[in-house]
Amino acid sequence: MLHDADYTVFAKLAVWFGNESRGISNLAVDRSEMCVSIPMFGMIESLNLGTTSGIVLYEVTKQRREYQSKYKRSGKRRRKSDA
Repeated sequence: MLHDADYTVFAKLAVWFGNESRGISNLAVDRSEMCVSIPMFGMIESLNLGTTSGIVLYEVTKQRREYQSKYKRSGKRRRKSDA
């Protein structure tokens, strides 16, 4: 789930979005560290690419800003093992 993933573990992060009908290739999925889904409630079956991109990038940015506030200002760096 989108909100359960930790987007601060890696210094560099690439986020892939596929088109609305086919998604991304199986090769891209196989080479990815993680895949996430956006929880949807009610009668919604899918979200368009623009909406999906905004939701995912907002969550990634929010977590990375919180991480910077917590660890960068204190001079500490979190290790992968601390995640």
